[in-house]
Amino acid sequence: MMNDLRVGTCSWTDRSLLSSGWYPQGARDASSKLHHYSQFFDTVEIDSTYYAIPDETSFFQWASRTPPGFIFNVKAFGLFTFHALPFSALPRSIRPKDTPKGSRVRIWEIPKESRVALWDTFISRVMVLHRMGRLGYLLFQFPPWVTFSEKNLNWFRRIGNLGAPLRMALEVRHGSWLEESNGNRGRFMDVLRDQNMAYAAVDEPKLDWTVPPEWNITATWGTVMRFHGRNAPAWSRRNATVAERFNYLYDIVELQAFSSLAKKMAADTGRIFLMFNNCFRDNAVRNALQMRALLGLDPDLPPGQEFLDLGEAPPA
Repeated sequence: MMNDLRVGTCSWTDRSLLSSGWYPQGARDASSKLHHYSQFFDTVEIDSTYYAIPDETSFFQWASRTPPGFIFNVKAFGLFTFHALPFSALPRSIRPKDTPKGSRVRIWEIPKESRVALWDTFISRVMVLHRMGRLGYLLFQFPPWVTFSEKNLNWFRRIGNLGAPLRMALEVRHGSWLEESNGNRGRFMDVLRDQNMAYAAVDEPKLDWTVPPEWNITATWGTVMRFHGRNAPAWSRRNATVAERFNYLYDIVELQAFSSLAKKMAADTGRIFLMFNNCFRDNAVRNALQMRALLGLDPDLPPGQEFLDLGEAPPA
């Protein structure tokens, strides 16, 4: 018997998606948009938590606007993955009073007591979904410049210890983590297994520094595959915008390779998440619906959306 297969997108409020026309005219506010999204999918990633820590009310509202069984996956606050964020992203209680406008901060530039308070605040908010049985995974996505090192491995262990009992997934974005010749891959996977953290597999362009599409199982609770698209020319340009990098629509043949693998893994892997991050206009929702169809999970589509199951595009 196949275990739980979940397919969704890595945002439901991406600006490009909002302008694509996928949402009906009547879906004007956050509540109606999430309601519309949940008619098609049973899971989604919350990416706004990367930019700032929402208040507790937001987590309750997200759960109340979706049907029972709908699962949220939360992207970790950016400071915990070594990204630089504006000081304004910090909660007011730990934000310095005299901060130059537009200045940015990294986690190690914050006093230790403030770092602890920041972590505790974030985890307590995510626990709202966990206690309700509505949390799939908490994702820690590290930037490409975070390469293999003992120091970084220790941080991964620290995350695993501090984040329990949440189910956590970790995504690295530099190929050094999966190098076989020097033992990096084995050391990295061992840490994830010891912490019962899922390795977040990725499909992305094949460049000198990117991560290959290996789907390694490291957690007993399940696994995550995230689809970033294969727009290699845009990823190769230093000044490419986010929209340009994720402007990629998978074709059916590309999706079938992953759907076949997911079906084989589903018997004994736990819950499987296939999440589309090719967030350019409606690319992600179209590919996610196609993946659901390939997996035999296709819901009854509301009128006007039939073209999204396996077709290439809506009629002109």
